[in-house]
Amino acid sequence: MQVTPKPLTIVSTGLLLTFLNSHGAIAQTANSKSLTVSSDTATQSYKSQQFNILPDSQLRSRMPVTSSITSAIAPANASTLINNSGAIPASDITSQLGSQIVSPLSFGTSQIPYTTSRVLGGTANPVQTSPYVRTGKLYMAFGGNTYNFVCSASMIGRSLLLTAAHCVHEYGRGSAGWARKVLFVPAKNNASEPYRSFESSQYIIATSYFNGTDTCTVAGVVCNNDLALVALNNNSLGQQAGNLVGWFGYGWNGYSFAVPAASFQSVFGNKLFAAITQLGYPGAFDSGLRMQLNTAYGAFLGSGNLKNTLLGSAMTGGSSGGPWLVNFGDNALGGTYGTASVRNVVVGVTSYGYVGGPQLQGSSWFGQNAQFPNSAYGTRGAGNIGKLVYDACDNPALPTWRLQSKGRCI
Repeated sequence: MQVTPKPLTIVSTGLLLTFLNSHGAIAQTANSKSLTVSSDTATQSYKSQQFNILPDSQLRSRMPVTSSITSAIAPANASTLINNSGAIPASDITSQLGSQIVSPLSFGTSQIPYTTSRVLGGTANPVQTSPYVRTGKLYMAFGGNTYNFVCSASMIGRSLLLTAAHCVHEYGRGSAGWARKVLFVPAKNNASEPYRSFESSQYIIATSYFNGTDTCTVAGVVCNNDLALVALNNNSLGQQAGNLVGWFGYGWNGYSFAVPAASFQSVFGNKLFAAITQLGYPGAFDSGLRMQLNTAYGAFLGSGNLKNTLLGSAMTGGSSGGPWLVNFGDNALGGTYGTASVRNVVVGVTSYGYVGGPQLQGSSWFGQNAQFPNSAYGTRGAGNIGKLVYDACDNPALPTWRLQSKGRCI
């Protein structure tokens, strides 16, 4: 089945900023190459090597694990962010959730509602339908020539893949931390791989994540910049992934997030939140072989320089890197959808989870933060996601990328 690719739409808080295929560009601002780092040098020798995949029972998750939440996430005077518009202070969360962070268990005590279930449909491969088809399973090789870890990922360009940084790099280990190669299988459903697979050994992440100086509660856990881009090779038929399955747009600085009117405040109270759809391949569900869907309210979590999003979810390890989407699905005819209604916009990727009963997962906030302060990086948007896409698609200082000029970005 062929799916018509959709143009990459970039959005920002409350406003559609630009359609890159037809409208004007965002004002150019200074770009610093040092803000991001590419794997090119470290992984060059693995590009032509053959890699095998471990049996499903032996594949492991890379979801970050820590034994406790330090005071960095819950200072006594935890501040709110986004111009005091309603972030959840980290102290409000940790006072209820206890002290441990790992993959969530199969029950929840946080009283944050969610629905997690297998993706179903009327076809032999239900995730081959739009817009699920733009998400897939990611296999990674850390050491040796075998894919031995699993994550999730989604398309945001013709050959541009979005996932979590911890899926392609071990936090703070510099050039020794890279995955040697990854393999992306869009719309995987048990043994069904309708578009074949796409390899890569070329990734780009935040320099602060690469060298271990990112804003995090614990090294590598609950961080500002746990996101990565991957430049995919063609499949065995010479096809680009995005030309087959399409791609999602992405948003920054809280696209579609809002503080509800007083009469509609419930679980999150007077907090900045959005309705989010999470997709991924958690290992605890269907052995990680079928895509799972989670719908929940996602709330902005702020403490000092830390910016994250938090939602209720039953997903576990293996879901890391899977997209967090607002306005998931396709418009029905005859309806009106109000403001901030652009469809299928990624505003985060699964980064970490809690243990001890709360059944929650978190994501780095897409947009401006202490490491990526600019409101515009080239034509690609603000903050971390804007800079990463600019460097992957346009930056003349990165000749091995420049995906736009190669017809591999949008």
